[in-house]
Amino acid sequence: MDEQRMWWEELFQIHEFATYSDVAASLTNNEVDFLEMILNLTPDMRVLDLACGNGRHLLGLARRGYHVDGVELATPLVNQLSAQITAEQLPARVIAGDMRKLDDLGMYDVVLIMNSSLGFFSDFEHQQLLNDLADHLVPQGRLVLQCINPYQISSYMQHYRRGWHQVGPGYVLRESHFSPTTGTIETAYRYIEPDGGQAVHPGERIRLYTFPEWQQQVQRAGLRLQAVFGDAVLPIVPFDETSQWQILMAMK
Repeated sequence: MDEQRMWWEELFQIHEFATYSDVAASLTNNEVDFLEMILNLTPDMRVLDLACGNGRHLLGLARRGYHVDGVELATPLVNQLSAQITAEQLPARVIAGDMRKLDDLGMYDVVLIMNSSLGFFSDFEHQQLLNDLADHLVPQGRLVLQCINPYQISSYMQHYRRGWHQVGPGYVLRESHFSPTTGTIETAYRYIEPDGGQAVHPGERIRLYTFPEWQQQVQRAGLRLQAVFGDAVLPIVPFDETSQWQILMAMK
């Protein structure tokens, strides 16, 4: 990951969540409640959180006594998360690396890919990643994959297409559009500093898949789809025509 992208990761994953810490804490607590319930987690299980970012889910689960490994590419996030794990003496660790290169990892009872963290690569790479994850799941191990539902992209984009919001001392302008020919959300960001200085994001592209497409990819990886939910909250939200999210749970 180049220095410019790492700067943006630090801005969004550290400073943005600090700016909106109360909202982030409430969201994380609700999502961890959801994961505990649907996975019927027990303290002896090993959990892998891929593209763990600032560690919202990793820390939330580890604070409840679960053993969690995280994989994250951005060095500033790895450093901060490692320091936090050490300071709190949590049963967790964070591994610096690309989520597409999992050879050195062991076996897990649960693998999490939350908040549309899968979709930044090619179709072939996404399938290969799912294949590799299946190899790192124990028998009857489970994968939880949270991603945007493209059938409701118009509803999702009403709140996401364009807007300013404060991050730290400055403001971020977000401009997004969905390309139906490629099935991708493409987003540009610009950060305005208090002194008028600006930083421009190199660009973000997320491939969205429909539920039938995800179902096929999961099955090709040798996993059996168990359930799909409309949001990562409790009480359970069914996946239907109004759902902006799709959360798939599959078993090896």
